Amino acid sequence: MIKMIEVVLFDLGNVLVDLGSQADFAKVFQVEVGSEAQLWEMWLESPSVKAFDSGQIPLPVFVERLLAETDSNVDQQSFTDNFINWPKGLFDGAIELVQSIPSHYHRAVLSNTNDAHWARLMDEMGLSGLFHSYFASHQMGLVKPDLAVFDYVVKELAVEPNKILFLDDNLINVEGALTKGIQAEQVKGIACAREILYTYGVIR
Repeated sequence: MIKMIEVVLFDLGNVLVDLGSQADFAKVFQVEVGSEAQLWEMWLESPSVKAFDSGQIPLPVFVERLLAETDSNVDQQSFTDNFINWPKGLFDGAIELVQSIPSHYHRAVLSNTNDAHWARLMDEMGLSGLFHSYFASHQMGLVKPDLAVFDYVVKELAVEPNKILFLDDNLINVEGALTKGIQAEQVKGIACAREILYTYGVIR
């Protein structure tokens, strides 16, 4: 049963922000192209990624650790450049979609991100000021799919969990949110996000 929504909570990567193709992802992570789900599981379970996305280590240390973790002999500077440029930009219509959400809804972001990408997302891609609240993993010290991140967000938003609609591209994050009573849907891209927002009565 759909409850009354007060907060629309967006993940960024692959929801509003284009991270490129599966091959681009595999190139960043330095693995053979498998299924997209396998790649994301590897990414989310990586100790190096978790430490970086939770703000515990700087970019050079992350690169060094990740390359060691994946037994990669790729040049560190080349990898760093590829990683920084991984987010391609906003999907067409991303800003318009967010702006189409009526003003009585609280618009928020919950994203696993890092110092290397945050300024690009906020300034270069124009997401700064578009939302009422920003929950960035490297600033919180918490990363999805750890359940503590959802507790933190619910507490900060000061609303009942079932009044939050969370849109994320990774099923494991959606399932984590659901266990905390948050209404959550797996979403990839603008058309899918628009359809979910329409289904929940957020936009008409």
